[in-house]
Amino acid sequence: MAGTTSEARSPGGLGDYIRALIGVLGDEHPAALARMRAVVGGREASITLDDEAVQMAFRDGRLEVKLVSSRDDREGARANLGVTDSSTVLDLLDGYVEVPDAILDGRLQISGEPEDVVRMLVAIEILLDASPRTPALQALASRFQWARRTGKHSPAFGGGGSWYPFSSGAGERELLARLDLLPEAP
Repeated sequence: MAGTTSEARSPGGLGDYIRALIGVLGDEHPAALARMRAVVGGREASITLDDEAVQMAFRDGRLEVKLVSSRDDREGARANLGVTDSSTVLDLLDGYVEVPDAILDGRLQISGEPEDVVRMLVAIEILLDASPRTPALQALASRFQWARRTGKHSPAFGGGGSWYPFSSGAGERELLARLDLLPEAP
């Protein structure tokens, strides 16, 4: 994924998912990513999803994502804070709920200075606008949904994985081979 860096990774976790989202957005919709960078500027935000938190910012045109390890670090990290859960993220990505409704229902909490909150909301809307027209973002959401539902991290968040969000067993591979449906070897 061009344009991303990280410090302190949680493999397959929230940081990898955010890096993958931004990477796909940049690959599929470079103008949308440029708008997001312009809107966000050099601001930093802490994002908490379920029980995992990260700090993120665009620095020198690259996304930086840092794992926030303790509750004290999360609360003292930055004034710009977004808190939600996996179910809300999936509902937003699938279009079942809009950002204002998620906020009014208490499913999405965003705090910070008014201008910073507006910029965070615009960045979210840029990503959500691209999602329904981008199969790669939809596939990423499927992998995220599977990972959150099963409690297993998806190695595909880091890139290079198959579009298929689930691992296949020997029986499935045997059936696909018998039907000549396996991909050609490189």
